[in-house]
Amino acid sequence: MENRLLLAFVLSLGVFVAWGYFLAQIQGPTPVKEIGIQELPNTAQAPARRTQAPGSTFSSSSPQQGLSQVTTQAPAVNPFPGEEVLIQVSTGPALFVISNRGGVLKQLQLPKYRNDAGEIIDLIMNPDNLTPALSLQANDPEISAILQYAHYEPSTTSIVLDESIPEGRLTLTLNHSSGLQVVRTYVFHYNDFMVEMSTQITATPLAAKNLQYQVVLGPGMGGNISSQTDYIVFSGATIFANNERTENPPEDIHQTTYFRGDVQWAAFQNKYFGSALIPLDGTKTGLVFKEKDQAYVGLGFESVQSSANAKYMFYAGTKELEILEDKKHHLVRMIDYGWFGNKFAFLVKPLLKVLAFFYGVTNNYGWSIIFMTCCIKLLFFPLTHKSFKSMKGMQKVQPYVKVIQERNKDDRKKMNEEMMELYKKHKVNPVGGCLPMLLQIPVFIALYHALFFSIELRGAPFMAWITDLSVADPYYVFPVLMGATMFIQQKLTPSMGDPMQQKIMMFLPIVFTFLFLSFPAGLVIYWTVNNILTISQQYYIYHVMKD
Repeated sequence: MENRLLLAFVLSLGVFVAWGYFLAQIQGPTPVKEIGIQELPNTAQAPARRTQAPGSTFSSSSPQQGLSQVTTQAPAVNPFPGEEVLIQVSTGPALFVISNRGGVLKQLQLPKYRNDAGEIIDLIMNPDNLTPALSLQANDPEISAILQYAHYEPSTTSIVLDESIPEGRLTLTLNHSSGLQVVRTYVFHYNDFMVEMSTQITATPLAAKNLQYQVVLGPGMGGNISSQTDYIVFSGATIFANNERTENPPEDIHQTTYFRGDVQWAAFQNKYFGSALIPLDGTKTGLVFKEKDQAYVGLGFESVQSSANAKYMFYAGTKELEILEDKKHHLVRMIDYGWFGNKFAFLVKPLLKVLAFFYGVTNNYGWSIIFMTCCIKLLFFPLTHKSFKSMKGMQKVQPYVKVIQERNKDDRKKMNEEMMELYKKHKVNPVGGCLPMLLQIPVFIALYHALFFSIELRGAPFMAWITDLSVADPYYVFPVLMGATMFIQQKLTPSMGDPMQQKIMMFLPIVFTFLFLSFPAGLVIYWTVNNILTISQQYYIYHVMKD
C-alpha cells in the first residue's frame, strides 16, 4: 500500500513539475480568460484624423465612442518646440527618470538588482520609441499628440529622498494654446516602490468633443532579464478584475480589450519584477491593447465635457510577497504559484518568514534553506516515524500476505477477510503509512513554490561554485547528489508490491536527476537535504530501532 502511494506521489510530482514545460513547449501560451471582460470591436465611424508627433505610434479604441484605431507619427516640422528636461527622482530602492515632454517615464532603475549582463535593472524597455510608459492619450489623435509630446512645466528637476526627506512631490503643468490644461502630479516616498499619481485635465473650449482619456503602461515593462524557468512563469500584460487574473500574451491581443467592474490593477510582470497601475478615484476601466507587436495596459478616466480628474497609484518594483501584501489592492495576485501552488498559498508566507528569520541569523540563503528544511523535517518527525514504522510492519507480514493471496486467488472476499485478520493479529494498519505522507504534501508544495518564486534567492550566493541560488548548479553537483540520495532512500525502503513497481521506483532517481539539472540550485539543495534527513530516519527505524 505504502509503496503504491509513494509511487503515485512521486509520479504525480513529476507530472506537476513537467506540466508547465509541456504547456509552453507543446501547447503554446496559456489562453486568455474571458470572465468579466468586454471586448468591443471598432464600430463604423468617420475615419479619425491623423496627425504627427515625434517618433511614435499608438493604437487605441474607446468603449462606447466606437473609435477607430489611431496612429501618430513624427511630422516634418515639430509642432511642439522646446527643450526636453529629464527629472531624476531617487527613492532609495528605485531611480525614476521622467521627461517633461508628455510627463512620461523614460527610465525606472532598481540599483540593488542586476540583469543578465551585470547592468542595473531598468524596468523600461522601449528600443523602438513606441508610446512611452505613463503616457496620456485621448480619443482624438490631435489631443493625444498634445498630451504626449507637448512640454510640461516641471516644479523641480531633481528629488532625492532619505530618512530626513521621506516624501517628494513633482508637478508637471501644461497650458496649451488649444485650451487644454493638464496638471500631472507624482508623489514619491522614501524606501518605497509605490508612487501616488493624479491627473487633472481641463478642456473647456473642447467640451463639445466629449473627449475620453487614458493613462497607459508599456511596452515591455519588466527589464531585460531572463530565467531558466521562464517557461513556467508568465511574463507580460496582466489584468486583475472581478477577482480574475487574466494574462494577455501579445499574440492573443487583436483589438483593445476593456475590463469593467471591480478593476484592481493593470500590470506588466515577469518572474521577479512587476509594474502596475492601480485605479482610485475617477478611473472606470482597465484595458489591454497592442502597438505594433508590443502589449500595453492602461486605465480609462471618467470625463465630463472633455474634463477629467483621476487619482491612481503606480507600483514598480520587486514581487516580494510581504511587500505586495502590505500594499493591498490584491497586488499579491501578481504572484501566480500555478494551480497547485495557489491552493496552498496560505502556507507560503509563514515559510518565507522562517526563511527570512534564518537569513537574519546566517546572512546566507543557502544555509537558511538547510536550517528551514531541518525544522520542517523535525516538525513532521512523528508523522514520518509512524509512516516508516507502518511500512516496516507491513514488510514483516508480507510473506503471509502472499500465502493468503495464493491460497484464495479465486475467492477475493475470503482473501480480504483473512488479510484483515492477519493485520489485526500482528497489529498492522495497511494504510498507517498513507495519512502521515498525505499530510505533508501541502507543506511540500508550498515550500517548493516559496523557493521557486522567491526573489530573495535571485543573485544570492551559497558557497564555492554556487554563486546564485536562483539558477541551476553550473557543475550539476547537487542534482547528482540529490539523485544519489534518492537512490539510497529507495534501497532503504522495504520492497513491497509487484516487481514492475519496484523497477519503476528504482528508475525514478535517474529521471529526477535529469529533471533537476535545470532547476534553481536553492530548490535542489532543499530536496537533497530533505533526502539526507529522510535516509537518517529510515536507517534508524529499519536498522537501529528494536521491535
